[in-house]
Amino acid sequence: MKCRHLIAFILMIPALATAQSEGQILSLDEIYARVENSFPLMEKRDLQQKISALNEQIVRSAFYPEIQLNADASYQSEVTELPISSPGFSAPSLSKDHYSASLDLSQSIYDGGSTKARRRLESDKNEAENVSVSVSMWRVRSQVEAVFFGILNLEKQQESVRILMEELEDQLDLVRAKVDNGVLLPGNEKVLKAELLKARQTDIRLQYQIQSSFKILSELTGSDIEPDTRLIVPLVDLEQHLKEPVKRPELEMFKKRSEILSLQQELTGTDRHPKISAFAKGAYGRPGFNVFEDELHTYWMVGVRARWSLKNWSNSGKKIEILELEKRKVKADESVFMIELRSELAEIRDQIEQLKAQINLDEEVLELREQVAEEKKKQLEQGVITSTEYVTELNEEAKARVNLEIRKLQLVQKQIEYVTKKGISWN
Repeated sequence: MKCRHLIAFILMIPALATAQSEGQILSLDEIYARVENSFPLMEKRDLQQKISALNEQIVRSAFYPEIQLNADASYQSEVTELPISSPGFSAPSLSKDHYSASLDLSQSIYDGGSTKARRRLESDKNEAENVSVSVSMWRVRSQVEAVFFGILNLEKQQESVRILMEELEDQLDLVRAKVDNGVLLPGNEKVLKAELLKARQTDIRLQYQIQSSFKILSELTGSDIEPDTRLIVPLVDLEQHLKEPVKRPELEMFKKRSEILSLQQELTGTDRHPKISAFAKGAYGRPGFNVFEDELHTYWMVGVRARWSLKNWSNSGKKIEILELEKRKVKADESVFMIELRSELAEIRDQIEQLKAQINLDEEVLELREQVAEEKKKQLEQGVITSTEYVTELNEEAKARVNLEIRKLQLVQKQIEYVTKKGISWN
């Protein structure tokens, strides 16, 4: 039977070459690249860059002078009157309508390092948002891997079913001839026909499942991937990754969260410092600084202003302590994450070793099943057994082959899962 399969495979090589030249060939690396280039999360990163640039401009504007234009007009019921009355002297009378148009200018001289801390804080927030996108993309990678290996799994099952169909068709021709010659009963032919129809049903079901999975893969990658695309089984040298440190983006996220809290502490500390600024005011109206000047005129003022809040000084220490406690919470979250991750990695490694041992046994089982099926085939040809007995052994051989191929795929998938879970970009 092995010889027959080898001959069939050799005869199929030209057809496979033609199919490969016409169809698309994709590796897992290429699919990763498509996801990273087209997935909506990447647009989120671009938008965040624009948001960060605008926030940076807003923070830097604290260094720029602040200019305010003011204008007002008012009428009041009474004004100040001087209670002075003497011959030859009359106290000036003030108008009840007042007008003023002014230009106020303020320039920060010293803000206690507040603006510098805000700029650094904004930069770290931008980096944290980008890391957040990387965390989300890593989850998408896991989804892509599940669909990718799901398709390979279905294709292996379909391949085994089609080998079974070929074998059933061959034996059906032989049995039909023997039935026509009266060597075998017609029931033997009907058993093989029924089994062939069941195999064709399975083949149709698998074909539709493969098409559906390719549609999902197309959605995840944002590109059209046809069902005739050949997916390449990746090769992973797991041993070289076992001693590498964990490189999950979540660890960078924890680091950025801690850095942001430190910068917030620094920013809160600036509340203890006085704020010093210079100011200037130029105006036109009445009255000005001289209330007895009742004509419209220009007037101005320049000076330096210092501001310091006792309340801010008192509360800043408590705020810094709260932020320190927040940092400890982040550290605790990181510790929990690493404990869970190490547990998951250990479980995956155990599963890998288990699959290796099972594959060795699967190969032995398949070899034995092939020998038994070949023996039953000869017995059927000699009319010693019925088609039902032969089909039973043929199905057992097909199951053994499927189990072997699926476990080989599971082994590769678990190796990829280990690398992905560890955060290593193995491509």
